[in-house]
Amino acid sequence: MTYSIINDIIFKIVFAKDENKRILMALLNAILGYGGQDAIVDITILNPSIDKETVKEKHSILDIKAVDGQGRLFNIEVQLKSTKDYITRTVYYLSRLFGDQLESGGRYQDLAKTIGISITDFELFNYTPDLHNTFRLLNVKSSVELTDKLELHYIELIKYDKDKPYKEMTKFEKWLYLLKFSEMYQDRLSPIPEALKNEEEIVMAIEAYRHAVADNYVKELIDFRRKASIDEASRIEEAKRDGKTEGKIEGKIEAARIMLEIGLSKSEIAAKLGLKETDF
Repeated sequence: MTYSIINDIIFKIVFAKDENKRILMALLNAILGYGGQDAIVDITILNPSIDKETVKEKHSILDIKAVDGQGRLFNIEVQLKSTKDYITRTVYYLSRLFGDQLESGGRYQDLAKTIGISITDFELFNYTPDLHNTFRLLNVKSSVELTDKLELHYIELIKYDKDKPYKEMTKFEKWLYLLKFSEMYQDRLSPIPEALKNEEEIVMAIEAYRHAVADNYVKELIDFRRKASIDEASRIEEAKRDGKTEGKIEGKIEAARIMLEIGLSKSEIAAKLGLKETDF
């Protein structure tokens, strides 16, 4: 069985291990375009652990929280399937990370820049062909920026141009290629393109990914999470059954949405719940 590097469990294991900090820094520098004095040269993972209880409790929100050597905070998450209110959710989690800085008695002027990065494999913004969109707080009339303390990045892998020649790829695009097509390199049958081999951290990421997908405990986590989410979906469906057709359908649709979040296909869900694919 193949797993993508943007399966959120695999992603966190590859990028949130302490020994893989260099890989995470390279990815962030490429996404954010950081270099020179802005470059991330040191980083601390704030939530590195992942176990069955974490998987069961958080479901698809297996994000990575980190702080770099300059004090900037990061929240990085991946999402394979479109879910209701996804953008609102990302704003909420970024706001929490920003506000939680004051819990230890800090001052407003000491609040660090807080950056949210969402990597999705579905379309979020149909009004632009750009796959990387950045949002900050600004005046809607003049476009003057209010502050750069909060910043949200959305990367839509579905818009990636897979036909772009390797030699024309930027460092950012090389990382996107890996994130989008990682399954091609899960085993050692497909050679890694030379353009990717030239990026040492990408090669390191591929090796970390291969190690993760070969780990039986990782496979157990993925299977456990899948079963836990299906069980929860079933509980919700049953709880909403009130003897009326409307209640049954409402419960099934909500269960279908949970199943979508963990990566089940619409055809699989429709077969399990007796729905039409157009119902959810």
